[in-house]
Amino acid sequence: MNLLIAGLLLFFAVHLVPIFPSFRGALVAKLKPNGYKGVFSLLSIAAVVLIVYGLKAASFQPLYEPPGWGRHAAMLLMLPALYLFFSKSGGPAPSSAKAFTAHPMTWGVVLWSVGHLLANGDLAHVFLFSTFLLSSLASIASGHSRKLSPTLKQRPALAKELVFVLVIIVVYLALLWGHPYFTGMRLIGN
Repeated sequence: MNLLIAGLLLFFAVHLVPIFPSFRGALVAKLKPNGYKGVFSLLSIAAVVLIVYGLKAASFQPLYEPPGWGRHAAMLLMLPALYLFFSKSGGPAPSSAKAFTAHPMTWGVVLWSVGHLLANGDLAHVFLFSTFLLSSLASIASGHSRKLSPTLKQRPALAKELVFVLVIIVVYLALLWGHPYFTGMRLIGN
């Protein structure tokens, strides 16, 4: 559990830097923009590695029995979660999500977290997904308090958005197939 906690602390410490503009500005000035992005990326990757290994190493301690339909709900929620996650504000994705919210990526994390809390009831998973859920909701609330608004003024052409949706479906299917390889948990066929 210590690796999981260390990974989560590192991940959120790195991701809190942007909400302190003067501190972030000082880092960018010192490291230059590409250096800052590189350090941010490397620390984020290190945090994810710690989280994954920490989750795998954590002992199973049940907190609650997930509902029988929880696994199916998680699989269903992952489609819109992926759509929103890859519709990041300011990103290149031709998605209409940016016309409705300034936080599509964060809403994707919310759906991912809720779905996985419905499918997992042990301490390590509940700790992981509830941490991401609470931090995402706090981020959205913080954005609303700063009056952030949707960034997309004109929706993309329908054909471009359909291609984006098809890409999301391919990513979704790849995640279903690859889930046992990176989490150890088979989703299809058992």
